[in-house]
Amino acid sequence: MEDKIREPLRETEAKRILETMNDEYGISKVAEMIKDNKIEFQFNDKNYRVRLLTAKEKDELDFLRRKYFGKLFQDKDILMEKDLIKIYKERGLDIEELDKEIKRLNKKIQSVNYPLGESLANKAGDSILKTYREEIEKLTNELYELMIRRNHLVEYSFEQTLQNYVAKVISFLSLDVKENDTWLRAYNNIDDYLAADERLINLSATYSMTLHSRM
Repeated sequence: MEDKIREPLRETEAKRILETMNDEYGISKVAEMIKDNKIEFQFNDKNYRVRLLTAKEKDELDFLRRKYFGKLFQDKDILMEKDLIKIYKERGLDIEELDKEIKRLNKKIQSVNYPLGESLANKAGDSILKTYREEIEKLTNELYELMIRRNHLVEYSFEQTLQNYVAKVISFLSLDVKENDTWLRAYNNIDDYLAADERLINLSATYSMTLHSRM
C-alpha cells in the first residue's frame, strides 16, 4: 500500500540474510558446538574460542556500556524505541505483533528442547532425535528471521544502538585465541576488535551471542 511506510526489511530479505548466515557461519548448528560453556572454532588457520565472561570482564563490560550510554544520551537525534514503534504503528507497521510472534516461537522452542533433552538422557533412537532436532532447527530459523526483521526496523533506536554495541563488547571480551597451547584474549581493546576482519567479527558475535543467550 502506497500510503504505508515501506518496511525496511521484507520477509524475503530476512530469509536471504539468514541463508547467507547459515552458509557462512552455520548459525542453525551453533548450539550443537557448545561444550563446557565454550565454542571453539578455526579462522584463517588460527584456533579461537568464545566463552562466558569472568566477574572482572563483566565489570569491564559495565564500564564500557555506561560510557557509551552517556555518549548516546547526548545525541538528541536518536529516538527511544517506544517512540519509533509508535511511529511505525501510525504508518501501518505493528512491531508489537512481531514481538508476540517472537515470544511464541521462543516458548515453542523451549517446549521442544525439553523432550529432546529427555530423549538424549534416555538414549532414544536416532530417528526420534533427528525429528526433534529438525523441529528445533526449523523453529530456530523462523525465530532468527523474525529477529532479523525486528532488529532492522529498530536498529537506529536508542536501545537498539546501545544493545548492538554491548553485543560487540561481549563478543570482544569473550573471544580468545590459542597461542603456543595457551588461550589469550584475542584483542587488547574494543577498537582493535572492531577493526578486525569483518568475517571474524560476525562469526565470533554469532557464537558469543548464542552461548550467552543460553546461560
